[in-house]
Amino acid sequence: MSESGLPAVRQRFLEWLLLPPGHRVPSTVKEWAAENDVCSDTPARWKKDARFVREWDRRCAELNVNPERVQAVVDALWLKAADGDVKAASLYLQYTERFVPQQKVQVGRDVSSLSDAELVAELEDKVVELRAIDGGLAGA
Repeated sequence: MSESGLPAVRQRFLEWLLLPPGHRVPSTVKEWAAENDVCSDTPARWKKDARFVREWDRRCAELNVNPERVQAVVDALWLKAADGDVKAASLYLQYTERFVPQQKVQVGRDVSSLSDAELVAELEDKVVELRAIDGGLAGA
C-alpha cells in the first residue's frame, strides 16, 4: 500500500492518469494494463471505485492549483496577448486585475453644486494635504 492507501499498482495507474495525455507512456489504458499485468477492464473498474476517485480528485486539485502550472498558463497567455491575440489579452488582463489594488472614490458632494469660492477652498485644502505628504507637492 502507498501513503494514499491505494495498492501500488493502482497508485502507478493514478500517476499515469495524472500525466498529460501526450506524455503518457504507454499511450492507452489498454497498453498500460498489458504492461502492468492487469486485465484490460480493471482500470475502468478502478475509476469507479470511491476510494480511487477521492484520491484522483484530491491529486488533480493539488496538481491544478500548483503555482508552477498556473504560472506556465499565465506566461503562455501573455505571449499570445503580446502577439496580438485579443481574447488572450482580455483573459490576461482579467487575471492580473485581481492583483491591482482597487481604488474607491468617495464624493461627499457633487462638485458641480460648489460655488467658485467653495471650489477654490476645497482645492487649497487638498494642496495643503499633498504638501504634508513627504515627496508630494513640495515645490507647488
